[in-house]
Amino acid sequence: MNDNEIDLRPDAPAAGGEVLRFRGQVQENEVRAGLKAAGVFRRVRVPGAAGGAAIALLGALSLADGDPVGLPFVVGGIAYGAVFCLLAPRRITSRGFKAAQAQGERECVVDDGGITVSCPGGEPVRMPWERMKRFHETPEIFAVVGRTGWKTCFFVLPKRLMPAPGQTELVGALLDSRLRRA
Repeated sequence: MNDNEIDLRPDAPAAGGEVLRFRGQVQENEVRAGLKAAGVFRRVRVPGAAGGAAIALLGALSLADGDPVGLPFVVGGIAYGAVFCLLAPRRITSRGFKAAQAQGERECVVDDGGITVSCPGGEPVRMPWERMKRFHETPEIFAVVGRTGWKTCFFVLPKRLMPAPGQTELVGALLDSRLRRA
């Protein structure tokens, strides 16, 4: 390990295929990018917009018939759509970030078998490559998306925790060889 607690293993075949080991905490913008890559915002916004439009449409049809009761429906539909399309993604991001911060610093190992994330006092979470479907790369992170049963899960691998030369490219090459780019 070096000063940044980064362990790029040149002896990866001898160490069980381990490619990268790093430790740190995610930042809020990294959580937001990971949630966006996992499609969480899309799954909240589409039903929110559809529900808001349906409520507003009912109110508009009622207003067209001359019934003044339809105005609260129009206003309610607009408010419903605004809450789910604008405020819900922010709330999801802040709750996800707070949950990540509450668990403290995490250690992540990327190897030939998959990704393992562990936090102090907690049990390690291992996701094999077979369960992961795709990854999304931004200038700041790699977001790896997979499924466990009905649930979508994702890992955020911050590039800022990979400062040694070649680490980001090594992880990118490994992800390219195992997963599909989003």
